[in-house]
Amino acid sequence: MRFLVDEALSPHIARVLSAAGHDAVHAGDLGLLGRPDGEIMERASATERVVLSVDTDFGQLLALGAFTGPSVAAAPAGAT
Repeated sequence: MRFLVDEALSPHIARVLSAAGHDAVHAGDLGLLGRPDGEIMERASATERVVLSVDTDFGQLLALGAFTGPSVAAAPAGAT
């Protein structure tokens, strides 16, 4: 699976996912720190990645129809 780990989560999560065989990158590795959620969604969509975040704004973007993808996965509490 391909993941884009949002800046609200530690880059360590991307490393752990990569070590487990997933294609995972952190927003910081892509120069996306501080960028609007819409821009992160656009990058994830363009690279066919699931956004992994604790930020509920990503789900709202999908629910309001601003984006049709990518999927958004909420990280469990305490995962930061």
